[in-house]
Amino acid sequence: MKSTILKKTLLFIFSLFAVATLHSQILDGTVQSARFRVSLPATFNFDDGSVNSSPYVSYKQDILPFIKGAVFAQYNIKQEAFVPQLWVEFSAAKKYYLLSRSIYNTRTGKYSHGLAATIKLPRNLSIDATWDNMFQQVGTQKIDRFQMVGGYINRRFIANAGYSMLYKKGIVANLRLIFCPAYFLQMKYDGGQNSFTLTSYINL
Repeated sequence: MKSTILKKTLLFIFSLFAVATLHSQILDGTVQSARFRVSLPATFNFDDGSVNSSPYVSYKQDILPFIKGAVFAQYNIKQEAFVPQLWVEFSAAKKYYLLSRSIYNTRTGKYSHGLAATIKLPRNLSIDATWDNMFQQVGTQKIDRFQMVGGYINRRFIANAGYSMLYKKGIVANLRLIFCPAYFLQMKYDGGQNSFTLTSYINL
């Protein structure tokens, strides 16, 4: 009963953001802004009541004015798996961004790849498109997810929402609270995964 009430409350809150900010990744086509970043997430699954966390430490390097790269050392606690990642961002005119993400799960031995694009629009608006798990499938079932989202960028917060298509369809929405350049808190609702994630980011 409590789980149902919590789920409906979170869905209502993020539905408001969906209406207010177009249609959710937060600047998903861009790599991290800080040189070092520490992420401490907690994901709550509404279906089975489980909690998982995949913390990471990452390092960003500017390669060229329009190319940036970042390496990630991530650990999935539930799977007990080390998941190294390489992200490469290509940008133009500080307005258009394309991000390539290579991910390898050392426990399952599976490689996955994703592409994300961001366009920054006037009046602090943005549009993101994300294609995850491009080459993965379980049996004959392809598990790639494609999301189209939009949002609003503010000095103190970023809010956006949208829809995930293909595998596990559903509404997705994010709210990032920026307390200072070194620290922000992010909340995400994923209707397709039926989950809620709370993440703390520390930028160094």
